[in-house]
Amino acid sequence: MAKVTEIPAKKQIGSLAQKKEVRKLRVAAYCRVSTNYEEQASSYQTQIEHYTDVIEKNPDWILAGIYADDGISATSTKNREQFNEMIRACKDGKIDMIITKSISRFARNTVDCLNYIRELKALNIPVFFEKESINTMDAKGEVLITIMASLAQQESESLSQNVKIGIKHRFQQGKVMVNANCFLGYDKDEDGHLVINPEQAEIVKRIFREYLEGASCQQIARGLERDGILTARGNTRWYDSAIRRILENEKYMGDALLQKTYTVDFLNKKRSKNNGDIPQYYVEDDHEAIIPKELFMKAQEEMARRGSQLDCKGRKRGFSSNHCFTGLVYCAECGEQFRRIHWNNRGCKSVVWRCITRLDKTGDCGARTVYETELKNAFVDALNNLISDSDSYIPVLQNNIASVLMTMNPESAESIQTRISALQQEIIDKASRQEDYSEAAQEVLRLRQQKENALQNDTSRNERLDRIRELQEFIAAQPSEITEFDESLVKQLLSKVTVFEGKLVFEFKSVVTVEIEN
Repeated sequence: MAKVTEIPAKKQIGSLAQKKEVRKLRVAAYCRVSTNYEEQASSYQTQIEHYTDVIEKNPDWILAGIYADDGISATSTKNREQFNEMIRACKDGKIDMIITKSISRFARNTVDCLNYIRELKALNIPVFFEKESINTMDAKGEVLITIMASLAQQESESLSQNVKIGIKHRFQQGKVMVNANCFLGYDKDEDGHLVINPEQAEIVKRIFREYLEGASCQQIARGLERDGILTARGNTRWYDSAIRRILENEKYMGDALLQKTYTVDFLNKKRSKNNGDIPQYYVEDDHEAIIPKELFMKAQEEMARRGSQLDCKGRKRGFSSNHCFTGLVYCAECGEQFRRIHWNNRGCKSVVWRCITRLDKTGDCGARTVYETELKNAFVDALNNLISDSDSYIPVLQNNIASVLMTMNPESAESIQTRISALQQEIIDKASRQEDYSEAAQEVLRLRQQKENALQNDTSRNERLDRIRELQEFIAAQPSEITEFDESLVKQLLSKVTVFEGKLVFEFKSVVTVEIEN
């Protein structure tokens, strides 16, 4: 049997209670209001004053800090800096207790609320909710908290749904909601309507003009930075992705596509691109346009053209606009593009164009090298052929015009819009009667796509007509042969150059072809 020895207690002078030092509880308060409105600001200040007074009046408490988030949503703790700082202070052993007005002030997300309460309980730190008279260290505290937090989350979800319904109703009425503070080219008037900002509108026009003249998004961005032009947010740095978004934004031609994105989860505020998941609304001629519709559609067509460029193996190729012939010169043997390179052949420096297949050694191609001076001279010769033999080429151009006119759309974009407007009114009427309008909404989406195709076809047809007439006018306006190379004429008139052995074939945008022996 084990031997047990008792160790006597030390003799104490006075009681244990008198011997122990009584330490005051370090109590922190958490305050929050959910908006920045003036009436809420007074509530925010009142909460701070209230808890300072409550803690300082309790003789067993000492103020460990007032943590307050002003104008921050409670559905997530992610952006609540003061809340997160308070939790860090608890983990660092600087707080013994937290008091707050109610569960809805602490969190409306049940999961967040319970997780933080349990985390604090593990640290032996209670949270006291005044309104509900709940202390998280009580035996029944967590059960009550679960119920109350669930109700708070339902309240937040209901509020979110009400906001969605309000926004949806505005969209159905064709009311455009845009944050003009971050929207280059427009401001808002007293009634909330978009109005052109003249100074910023010139930047938008410059972006579209340079893009259609052949510049890449990156080149446009670097040019804006070089000239000290600021973004809509006042930043000096421009990104090519921002340039692309400007080029794609239909609001610059006076229209507005509503509900491009939507909230997927009201708790974490996650938004997603609307790919037909919920209805969208397209408002035409909502505000004054900065870019004419025809010019805007040309930019979309050019964007599609650059994005569809493929190499001979069907792989997508990046667009480059470093030179006027870039992307226009092709190999007759393998179909690949020619690349501009600086050549040093036995000490003789020159600029030449060579087939990418041959340069990269990705295939068996024996395409010849073309000197840039020869390419430029051949282009001038092609133009002079058109001028000197205009009697042969003018009838070809007129036939091309007739062919283009025969490709008219059977239904115009205007007639399609008339059907869309009627359906939109039907949707509004059904929505007011709380009837199902999903079928009409789907038809609107289909017609919108049909209208967009019709507009693009009309733009493409008008573009071809313009190019044909442009070449006609160019030929008629030349009093004599051209003697100097002009790269602006390449961008304006030329569509493609094909390199054969012994000749170059120039295809113009007017669907006229000229062969030059070389």
